[in-house]
Amino acid sequence: MRRRELVAALPAALSAGCTIGGDPPVPAGDEFRLTLPGHGDRTVPERYTCDGAGDSPPLRIEGVPERAESVAIVGEWLRGYTPQTIWLLWGLPAADPFELPAGLPSEGRLDSPAGARQGTNGEGTIGYRSPCHETADNQGYRFIAFALPDRLGLDPGSDRDAFDDTLNVERSTVSSTTLSVRYERFPEERTA
Repeated sequence: MRRRELVAALPAALSAGCTIGGDPPVPAGDEFRLTLPGHGDRTVPERYTCDGAGDSPPLRIEGVPERAESVAIVGEWLRGYTPQTIWLLWGLPAADPFELPAGLPSEGRLDSPAGARQGTNGEGTIGYRSPCHETADNQGYRFIAFALPDRLGLDPGSDRDAFDDTLNVERSTVSSTTLSVRYERFPEERTA
C-alpha cells in the first residue's frame, strides 16, 4: 500500500490532468473492454457481495490487442483517496472474447482458467473480497483489466505492492480498460 498512500497524500492540484487515482490510460481507437455480463446498469448483483454468496463476478473481456499474451485484473473499492484492493487476478488467456466464470475458488493457483493466479486482497486473504461497505457513501468499485505482452512472473498470493512493482518495472502494458460499478447496499443509496 506504500505507493498508493504516497499518491493519496499529494494535493489534488498536483494531479490535475493526470491519471493518478483515475482510470488507466487507454490508447485512442482501442477496442479493449471489460463488462459484467447481463448487468448493463453497472450495479453489482447481491450474489457477488457480502450480502449474498460473496462469489467473484463473471467478467467478459473483449477486444484484446493482438500483441497481448495474457490479461490481469485488479478489483478496487473506491473509498476516499486510497482505493482498497478487493481482487488481484493474473495469468488469464488473451483470448478474444474471454468469459471469466463466476465463483472462482479462493486459492492462489487456479485450475481453470488454466495458469491463472490470484493474489492477496486488502483484507489479507487470497482471492476476491466481495463489496461490503458499511455506510451509504463509498459505494463505488472498479475492475481494471491489463492486456500484457507476457505473463506476470508473480507467485500465487502476492500482494498489491508486488503486483504493481512487477507490472511497472518488468514490462509495459499493451492496453488497459476500466469497468466502474456500484453496489447499492442501503436504501438511501438507491434514491441518491
